Amino acid sequence: MLRISLFGSMALATDHGSAVEVPVAGRSASLLAYLALGHGRSFSRSELLASLWPDPGASASTGSFNTALWRLRRLLETPPLGHAGLITSDRGAIALCPQADVWLDVAEFDQLVAPRLMRAPERLTDEDIDALERGVRLYKADLLIELTDDWALRARERYRRNFLNALYRLMQLATIRRQYADGILHAQRILDHDPLREDVHRDLMQMFVASGQRALALRQFEHCRELLRRELAIQPMRETQALYRQIADSAVGLHRETAFAAGQRRRASDLVTPELHVINVPNGSPGSEIVAQPLDLLHCARAHLAAADAQLQLGLQLLA
Repeated sequence: MLRISLFGSMALATDHGSAVEVPVAGRSASLLAYLALGHGRSFSRSELLASLWPDPGASASTGSFNTALWRLRRLLETPPLGHAGLITSDRGAIALCPQADVWLDVAEFDQLVAPRLMRAPERLTDEDIDALERGVRLYKADLLIELTDDWALRARERYRRNFLNALYRLMQLATIRRQYADGILHAQRILDHDPLREDVHRDLMQMFVASGQRALALRQFEHCRELLRRELAIQPMRETQALYRQIADSAVGLHRETAFAAGQRRRASDLVTPELHVINVPNGSPGSEIVAQPLDLLHCARAHLAAADAQLQLGLQLLA
């Protein structure tokens, strides 16, 4: 089997799976990539010429095409590849042989990802999730990164969009299942490829909060705001700012709620006769003891911890 990989730089591999360095470059590489992306289709010479040699006034286009096709066939037929007959010509139509034993990473990606993007997240099974994860693992880098032809740029953007959509679907599924650690990783990978996705920044903030990492949620907002300011000279959307205020206010609200609850419990404890504990103060004068109610000490400690947590969250947002 011949393995053709188009994600990242074009790579060919032998039947044994070992990487093979092949001197394919220029129009021969473009021709192979074009045929591989259209695997299962036949292309007329005029269509290939229009895409790969877009200058209609070049008198040498036909000769250059024939040379590129001859070199590609020779490359594929001779060792170490040895796949004769991979490229077929029939009545002027050229294609990769449909019966050839060829594996394409882009075809595998399409098979794993496309059907799962057509269905709602709640209808996807564990098997679907596994397929999406396998699909995104195939995406080593953007498609055919060395090529700058229009057809290559269009194909690159299409596969990039499907890759990001697959990651977003995995993030949605992780959130539905409350697997926030996995969801956070998927969101961060999306932002590695598309850092200005403000909706993903919001999703990431919410997952941080849901997993008990409120400080990271506030820090994520600051990171998002700085990116938008530096790259686009704009402020975050109202939805993003509202989410930030909600998270920041919850830090203060937690302290207030805890203190209020402690006060309510103290007032309730006044209705019964509490058990008193005497705490001796080291090196104190005779009679310098503290009489305390255990519940009061516990509630007070909790309130102070909540206050410290609130100050930490607000301090981090100022220092970020």
